[in-house]
Amino acid sequence: MSKDRLSDVLWAGQPPAEALPTLESYVSVLRRHLQPGQGKSGPLRTVTGGYVMDPALVELDVSRFSDLLRRASTCEPVEALELLQEALGLASAPLLGDELTAPWAEEARGNHEHRVCRARAQAAEIALSLHQPARAVHWAREALAGDLLNESAWSSLVLGLEDSAQPLEALKAFEQCRRTLHQEMGCTPGEALRAAHARLLRLTGGEAAPVAAVSAVPRPAVGIPDSVPASGGIPTSEAGAGATTLRILTVDDHRTFAELLTGALDREPDLRSVGSAASVESGVQLCRELEPDVVVMDYHLPDGDGLSAATRILEQNPATRIIMLTGDPSQDVLRQAAAIGICGFLPKDGSLATMLDTLRHARAGNMVVHPSLVAQIGAPHSAAAVYPPGPPLSPRELDVLRLMSEGQEVRVIANSLGISIHTCRGYVKTIFSKLGSHSQSEAMAEAEVRGILRVESDVQAF
Repeated sequence: MSKDRLSDVLWAGQPPAEALPTLESYVSVLRRHLQPGQGKSGPLRTVTGGYVMDPALVELDVSRFSDLLRRASTCEPVEALELLQEALGLASAPLLGDELTAPWAEEARGNHEHRVCRARAQAAEIALSLHQPARAVHWAREALAGDLLNESAWSSLVLGLEDSAQPLEALKAFEQCRRTLHQEMGCTPGEALRAAHARLLRLTGGEAAPVAAVSAVPRPAVGIPDSVPASGGIPTSEAGAGATTLRILTVDDHRTFAELLTGALDREPDLRSVGSAASVESGVQLCRELEPDVVVMDYHLPDGDGLSAATRILEQNPATRIIMLTGDPSQDVLRQAAAIGICGFLPKDGSLATMLDTLRHARAGNMVVHPSLVAQIGAPHSAAAVYPPGPPLSPRELDVLRLMSEGQEVRVIANSLGISIHTCRGYVKTIFSKLGSHSQSEAMAEAEVRGILRVESDVQAF
């Protein structure tokens, strides 16, 4: 490697005036480390105008790290954990130190740190499988220090704390995981974490997440009979801690939205999804069979509108509370809704927190209309006026958005598009920002309203 080429690489094509003496001092330091006492006769040799390194005579920490990871992937758990621990000991310091600021060095550090985080998460998983929860918790925390979106590490942390008889700490970790995934990616924890959360709530009696006081709210006087059969009330949770659980049915033909809402409901200790339907007929049938406390229903359904479905549901069971989702209610629709007994009208692209709060207070039965919908009543029906176009999405952002609409995880999207996970996360955040959304469900709804995604083609079941 010539000295000029080395200077270009080290200083990204803009070497300082003192580049040559600085480079020679670097080489001198390398020689002292690689071939102490050997002068210029070791693996690093001077040639005309530059230097040459014999890799067969040099053992680098990064090479040793890679070899240990490879060996750990092919052996039994006990040995694998020891090999991973040795590898992670070599990776305790940043790659290439902290002096090199060239783009190639920063990229190399990022890639190496990603590998280190994956190795830490793998070590946590193996420790957990070997019934070593303390080590699992240690390596999980180490992994999360480098990547807060590593769900595998979150699982090991929560399960490790659970196995260590620290249920409250495990609940706190789950809540931090839930908030982080929701805020950063608009997604929810996976099945293993949700199952652990349910076990922890049963074990602690819901100590870490007190339930909102909904059981004491009186029945409404308008549109709903004063006396309600016992079967229509809110059942006591199986945890036996005195908390109440609202049983909720979702009626929406947009599959992605329904799945995201179901996941959000199931991670709330006082709410529980009992099923979902995609049409008027299936929604009415499921209400008859499941007798939910609250129905979250889209106004626009393939075989009719939500008002007709609500009428039939309330004829079967007047105690059922119905929350209608829409983006463009007219005055006539709101009057019909009030007459039928629907107790809430919310925008489909509104915040999750508002929806959950409305559900918790749905038992009161009072008519609730979100301010953003009230403002639209009587206004000219113009999608452009209600939903400003905003900055356009780039072709790559559209690719990411389409894969998101199919329910793909960010890592899968990154692999499909041939980009890094960090780059993909950047696209997701940019999409949320351009669409004015705070979650994946909001982004999907906004994209459909703006015509960015078409229900009949791009988002078949949304």
